[in-house]
Amino acid sequence: MITNRPTARVILVDPADRVLMFRFVPPDPWPREPAWHLPGGGIEAGESAAQAACREAHEETGVVLAPHGLGEPVAVNAGEWSIRGRRFHTVHTYFFARVPTAEVPEGGDDGLGHRWWTVAELDTATERVFPPGLAGLLGDLLSGVRQAGPVTLAW
Repeated sequence: MITNRPTARVILVDPADRVLMFRFVPPDPWPREPAWHLPGGGIEAGESAAQAACREAHEETGVVLAPHGLGEPVAVNAGEWSIRGRRFHTVHTYFFARVPTAEVPEGGDDGLGHRWWTVAELDTATERVFPPGLAGLLGDLLSGVRQAGPVTLAW
């Protein structure tokens, strides 16, 4: 049995045009080695993707965002993964937001750390970065290029 688990994530960018990423160990089917992902998580019953993105950003970073301030999603990707014998199908919805500071409160990550990445650093990262294609998407967003609808990224 596969459980649907939609999520919302935020591409949070600081004044130096760096994106916030959290370090984690991904579930199957990826290798169990440290990787990086954007703030975000599961959409709860009754929440819109934008509401979930704001809630998750606040829980993980302390940043307060307003759902109407996020605008439309900038990207999506979807696929299957598993953990502890449970299988999931996830559609990630990505939003873009600028923040006034690069501060993240203590305990604001999952314990493996966080860092702010430039586009060049993402492009040359030796550890896996989720979602694939983030460097190109971020480069476009920072240049003011925004597609008419969400870009579909690889899983």
